[in-house]
Amino acid sequence: MAKSKKVVKFHKTLRLNMAVVVFLVVFFYMLYNMFRYFTTPQVAVYEVTQGSIVQDNLYTGAILRQEKVFYTEEAGYINYYNKDASRVGVETYVYSVDGNGDFYNKVIQQNDGQLFKAEGSYSKLEEVAEGYVLGYSNEKFHQVYAFKHEVEAGMMEAASTNALSILDGQEGGALGVHAHTAEEPGIVVYNTDGLESVDLENFTEDLFHMEAHPKNNLISRGQVAAGDAAYKLITSEAWTLVVPVDQKVAGRLQEETSLKVRFKKDNSTAWGASSIVSRGGAYYLALSFQDSALRFATDRYLEIELSMSEARGLKIPNTALTEKKFLVIPKDYYTYDKDTDSNGVISRYTGEDGNVVEEFIAVSVAGEKKGKYYIASSKLKKGDTIIHPETAEKYTMDRQKTLKGVYNINRGYAVFRKVEALAKNQEYTIINTGTDYGISLYDHIALDASAVKELQTIQ
Repeated sequence: MAKSKKVVKFHKTLRLNMAVVVFLVVFFYMLYNMFRYFTTPQVAVYEVTQGSIVQDNLYTGAILRQEKVFYTEEAGYINYYNKDASRVGVETYVYSVDGNGDFYNKVIQQNDGQLFKAEGSYSKLEEVAEGYVLGYSNEKFHQVYAFKHEVEAGMMEAASTNALSILDGQEGGALGVHAHTAEEPGIVVYNTDGLESVDLENFTEDLFHMEAHPKNNLISRGQVAAGDAAYKLITSEAWTLVVPVDQKVAGRLQEETSLKVRFKKDNSTAWGASSIVSRGGAYYLALSFQDSALRFATDRYLEIELSMSEARGLKIPNTALTEKKFLVIPKDYYTYDKDTDSNGVISRYTGEDGNVVEEFIAVSVAGEKKGKYYIASSKLKKGDTIIHPETAEKYTMDRQKTLKGVYNINRGYAVFRKVEALAKNQEYTIINTGTDYGISLYDHIALDASAVKELQTIQ
């Protein structure tokens, strides 16, 4: 029997390789994520932490102290024998007046006209110059004036040494010199401003008009008339700094008995006994000190940094803060919708066909106050009408409220959350904890609010 040569061809079935399928799925998923990564704006994230800020406030205050002005009895050329803002005792020579200038010429001629003839007599001026050069800063121009005054004081001290040697001898009387000594101990100052008799009981708002009370520099004069101011004497170490404050600050400090102050002049700090003074409807902070009178003897006005309190709460960067406007509605217009399982309001408007339409619109609530909700929705705007869910009474949303807040991104998209600021410096803001509709410790927020939009998906 012959064998059949007929060949039956079998069709090959396509068999899927699961490993290849899984590889392709993973590959395309990676491509998709890479595409999203490079095309979606990246948002820096900040985790909310606990923190504090010391509230430092800059103020300018006026110094009140026990001061006496002494006047010349004669006319002529005046000479001083102590540095400005230096301590003097009773019977210490303060100044002298000679009628024709002979005494002044005699002083100049001492040591052949050389004030610094003795070896090493320049050392003090050299130290002053060296300190100025080493500490020079373009941002501290007042150093120039301080250097100038130090040099002038050194020159005066040298001239005074010569002058005193003449006064102590027999030549002073022969030259017609009238020498005057301090009547009581104190700090001698060579300027006046007309405020020497002002104290805590009689000061007025005029005290703080600095331009109305310029310093009258006494030491720069060569000649004086009888009855001119000769010098000023501070007779007590105690002094008071009076600082104008607003009513809010006055209320906060009313119960304080002492406050820490930083003086901007030299960055020194001190504690002062504090009290609030009310005068003519205005409020003033009075800070009393028992020392440092010499340090600020030539000053009437001081700029201070006042550490009033330490605010504690949630600490967030200032860049995370933003503002948003919300519609204001009565709370009882806010309702629940079973069909959408969400909360919102019932909007009433006229459709394109002219018929009245009532539509439930889900809204987010950003805050509440005194029976009002602050709401927002892209479907609602100022002037729209909503109706009461039970009485059908109409309400026109004609009020808006601007709230400060941040964008919370815990759920992967940006949601506005209200914040209440307690304190702020150049970099951070301390906000209240437990704020309704706010944020909590360890929440994630957008570091830069300007780079985020509401409901934006965050990578």
